Amino acid sequence: MRDALTAAEIAGLGGVLPVPAESVSGTIRRLKREGWPSRPREGRGGGREYPIASWPEPLRKALLDAIKRRVPQICEVLEIADEPTASLPIPAETVPLPSLISTPDPTQIADWQRRTRDARAALLQEVDRLQALAGHRAPGRAIDLIVEGARTGDLAPTLRSLVPVANGKAGKNGARTLSRRTLYRWYGDRAESGIAGLVPRDPNRPAPVPAWLAPLLKLTQTPTKRSLQAVLEDLPKHLPPGVSAPNASTARRWLDKVAPQVRHKGRLGPRALLALKAFRRRDTSCLEPLDVAVADGHTFRAKVAHPITGKPMQPEVMAVIDAATRYAFGWSAGRAESTDVVMDALRHGVSALGLFAILYTDNGSGFVNDVVSDELTGYYARLGCLHEKAEPGRAQARGLIERSNQSLWRRSAKKLPTYTGRDMDREAAKRIEKLIERDIKEAGASRYLMSWQDFHTFLTEEVAAYNNRPHRALPKIRDPQKGTLRHMSPAECLQSWRDKGWQPMTVSAAEADDLFRPYERHRTWRAEVQLPWGRYFHKDLEPFHGDSVLVGYDIHDGSKVWVRTLEGRLICVAQRDGNLTPYMPASKVEHARQKRADGQIKRKQRQIDDIRVEAAGSGSVLDLTAETVLTPDEIAAAETFYAAIEPPPPTVPAPPSDERPRFADDQSWARWLVAHPEAATADDRKHLADQLRRNSFRMLMEAEGVDIAALAAIAATPKRITTDA
Repeated sequence: MRDALTAAEIAGLGGVLPVPAESVSGTIRRLKREGWPSRPREGRGGGREYPIASWPEPLRKALLDAIKRRVPQICEVLEIADEPTASLPIPAETVPLPSLISTPDPTQIADWQRRTRDARAALLQEVDRLQALAGHRAPGRAIDLIVEGARTGDLAPTLRSLVPVANGKAGKNGARTLSRRTLYRWYGDRAESGIAGLVPRDPNRPAPVPAWLAPLLKLTQTPTKRSLQAVLEDLPKHLPPGVSAPNASTARRWLDKVAPQVRHKGRLGPRALLALKAFRRRDTSCLEPLDVAVADGHTFRAKVAHPITGKPMQPEVMAVIDAATRYAFGWSAGRAESTDVVMDALRHGVSALGLFAILYTDNGSGFVNDVVSDELTGYYARLGCLHEKAEPGRAQARGLIERSNQSLWRRSAKKLPTYTGRDMDREAAKRIEKLIERDIKEAGASRYLMSWQDFHTFLTEEVAAYNNRPHRALPKIRDPQKGTLRHMSPAECLQSWRDKGWQPMTVSAAEADDLFRPYERHRTWRAEVQLPWGRYFHKDLEPFHGDSVLVGYDIHDGSKVWVRTLEGRLICVAQRDGNLTPYMPASKVEHARQKRADGQIKRKQRQIDDIRVEAAGSGSVLDLTAETVLTPDEIAAAETFYAAIEPPPPTVPAPPSDERPRFADDQSWARWLVAHPEAATADDRKHLADQLRRNSFRMLMEAEGVDIAALAAIAATPKRITTDA
């Protein structure tokens, strides 16, 4: 029995054993690359042979199993007659060589492998048929008949056409036939593994991963995104001893084999990597209209005229989209994604279509603040809807509204010459910008900038066009004019729901007027409520002195506010400065004001006369009757001179510091507390702590110049504990 085989003999065992390659040249290259131990071959021909004792353990085990089963091909190559299998030289210790690839998985085979497998199975079925007709137990005679027929061309045309397919390699002239050894091998493979054993091995096996690939990946996975050439220059310093760096083409070929999620890790942040990973599509087919509404602010990618200054600006636009029908039923535009824009878009949507159940947005400041999200006074609570926020940094979760921004706002912006998107030609954008600057400098406005009123009209038309344009996320229908299949438009989808009997939940005009009025919680003080921009009074608030109430206001009209109890019952409509009366009658005040002005004029005239006399010097006689005009500098000098010699006004003694005054408003009370922190009572501290939690109170104090930090320190001062002596 032989204890070593050549590379050609190892390759010939392909299909019976998991050999490195089925071709001789491929086997030689693989054995050299993997470092198989070898020795010079004895006898005629020379060359090298590879001892079986040094083969990888999986291959040795497969060889031993084939010998036990007396596979004809194995016995022929190893020259085994009746020797016991124990004589096979397999040591206990194994050589640490790479594991070889096992038989290909039939579910993962290519089409050419499947065709070759089926051709081999058909030829073996012919062997079985001839063996059954001859009544032989061994297949040898039937295999010889098939081989001879293939050589002479006496096989049936169908079987003869299967010979090159079964070989898998027909040769250059296509005249390659079968050999007895090959058919025996296929016969043994089928006996061992069934039809799956007839699958040929893929010659394009993956090569072992080079040792330099991991260090190369580590150097490329940086956010600076260094070039491959720069990385290859530093690679030799990071390689283990004995490993050489690859050239640029080899490195690039191996990097292309690495999964993009691994290759770009480190070069892209976690959010950017999400675009390369698997995702889930959200199914909206189970929703009815207004079950879920999605909204998002979007910076319009074109410049329009500022509504006040006329200078170029990029407005913020917002759309409210119904998730079930993709219908844009509410929109608004403003100078920023502010609460006012959000409120106006929701008002427009509810007024135009109806109330929605869930509002899905991002975490923008316009969607997350006390005005809209407060549990008592917020918009969402009064609308009776749930507000769901997307996970920060996951724009993919809001694909529906993000895609709508593209097909609605971005598409609209490209119609204007002032488009500022990344795909705008830079030269054209620069030219438009210079023309706008020149127009504004010469005329104060530019013909290239759409006015704010025209911009609103333009957006109204664009939203209507979007709602009547086919949407690929909606079902298909047959076009009534053209007769072809197309997707429904959002307006058609909404109408189809109406035709099925669906009706939105709407609100009346009176309800909408109060529903979309912002409300804040404030404390009344002597029939007044204080807002950052004014004080409001009504006699009916007198019984609620010191109580917290809900104050609603119109963001465009500050003349009045609506005051309600915390339960929502209307108390009154308070007027701004409703308790303000003149300190004196108007006629008396005007008379006193004129009399004071006449006295000032006389005093100034006497001062002017004295200055003239003094400037003329002694011995000079001035004609004081002549009309003389003084310069502004002379008048200012005279006023400064006489102000310095006038006696100071009488001082009014201050009230005793231990006397607590009566306060007319919160500003006076807060100033007194800052000046007398030791005099603050427990009620003062409690009320002050409540007030400091409100943005309106803090804004009022800042506007009045009151130190908020000092107020916070007073509110945080614990109640003084006294003990009796």
